[in-house]
Amino acid sequence: MSTNLASSFYKNAQSAPERLALSVNQREFSYGELAELAERIAGWLQSRPDGQPKLVGILASRSWEAYAGLLGTCWAGAAYVPLNPDWPESRLLRILRTTALDALVVDDRGLKLLSPQILQQSPKRILAPGCKSSSLGNLPTCLIAGFDALPPHDHRHSPTTMTADDLAYIIFTSGTTGSPKGVMVSTGNVASFLSAMQDLYPFSPQDRVSHRHEISFDFSVLDLFITWLSGASLHVIPSGQLMGPSRFIRERQLTVWFSVPSIVAFMRDLKMLTTRAFPSIRYSAFCGEPLAAASVRAWQEACKNSVIDNIYGPTEATVACLSQRCSEPFVLTEERGTIAIGTPFSGMEAAILDSSHRILRRGDKGELALAGKQVAHGYFKDPHKTAERFRSIDGKTWYLTGDLAYQSADGRFHHLGRIDNQVKVLGNRVEMEDVEAHLREICGVDAVCAIPWPITNGSAAGIVAFVSGASSVAAAEIREKMQHRVPKYMVPTEIRFLATLPLSTAGKTDRKTLAALLSENRA
Repeated sequence: MSTNLASSFYKNAQSAPERLALSVNQREFSYGELAELAERIAGWLQSRPDGQPKLVGILASRSWEAYAGLLGTCWAGAAYVPLNPDWPESRLLRILRTTALDALVVDDRGLKLLSPQILQQSPKRILAPGCKSSSLGNLPTCLIAGFDALPPHDHRHSPTTMTADDLAYIIFTSGTTGSPKGVMVSTGNVASFLSAMQDLYPFSPQDRVSHRHEISFDFSVLDLFITWLSGASLHVIPSGQLMGPSRFIRERQLTVWFSVPSIVAFMRDLKMLTTRAFPSIRYSAFCGEPLAAASVRAWQEACKNSVIDNIYGPTEATVACLSQRCSEPFVLTEERGTIAIGTPFSGMEAAILDSSHRILRRGDKGELALAGKQVAHGYFKDPHKTAERFRSIDGKTWYLTGDLAYQSADGRFHHLGRIDNQVKVLGNRVEMEDVEAHLREICGVDAVCAIPWPITNGSAAGIVAFVSGASSVAAAEIREKMQHRVPKYMVPTEIRFLATLPLSTAGKTDRKTLAALLSENRA
């Protein structure tokens, strides 16, 4: 049986070609229209003189070309490699050199990035909008074809048969050394993940699913493929409404919402989460960051008809692999005010390990490890890092997440932050997430961030707290209240208020930008 990610889309296109599949940038594509475009892209990819493609890059940002190129790549039986146009050229060059792609699909933004340096590392075949088939510049070996040059539609061309071990995609994440790591995820990994998500959410063709993520962020895998598996429609939030999507939600009558928790805090600060603001939403899931109980209550108030879940998982375990439903009374992580990450999906296991990789008892803190059908195949062309993070323990492969966690007596797992975010402050080991939990309670806002600063020889002299400008509590009062809650070395030496906290391209609080801000001020 084929596990091609395009197969479910193809079946829906066959049974209901007129049904809406994608709404993006004021354009709408039915299942039949998008299937025809994806099939033509697949035909173009498979017409390579070198034969069947293996890796296809998608240098595009939330555009119809991005989704058609991604779907067409799957259709052709190849793995897609998402490349974010917002990445610096040095990162793009490094990934292009590493992957040696067979083809590249770009949108208008991606086309503008094709500098001579990028083209030198790019594959010989590039598909771009608004381009006639021609060579570019002084690089005759690099053929750029326009979508107008795609082969005609062939109704007999169904998605290529693939096995569960074939690669579905490679997503590059930032490593602790700054060198991107390419996580290799198979079609079998994704099939297991989507099956678990179907158990959580019985979507129907009438569902209208939100999409705010770049395809370089693996949460997009959930948005796209659970939508098209269900025959539902995907609605791409315009760039200008990403941080304040209330009007878009109401106009489109969205029924499904997926995002990182930071967006809730942002919308809450903008007073968008009013009572019954979004009655159409019936399923909500948050992933990627700790989910504060206060955020859940604010979202519940706005989405009275919605089930709300906290889901957890690293890219290396295929998007998400644990979940906790947010119903009263909330299952909270002790002293954090955040929702537990819950229990593993079917086909997955979780355990807490000590530094010698021995499984700890319930209640003991250690490193969260994951095993099962969703665990990826490792890092692309990096056997050393693969061996370091994907460990064989008692004959079973476990992915070591680098996350600090514990399992409570009731079997649920609780996330305590990154192990590498546990730093020494004045010689004392401190978890930044612990500081942030107290800040949220004192300030009455969810958007807070604690940065160890300044750091010398691996130890910090203090902590700088960043707080969303919506807080009504003064800096002196915050510090005074912290002194009654935590040891002196955990009290922020400085409190800074920002109108909003910076977010990464994935929508998470951008700690690196805040640390850079401190560095600039110091200089």
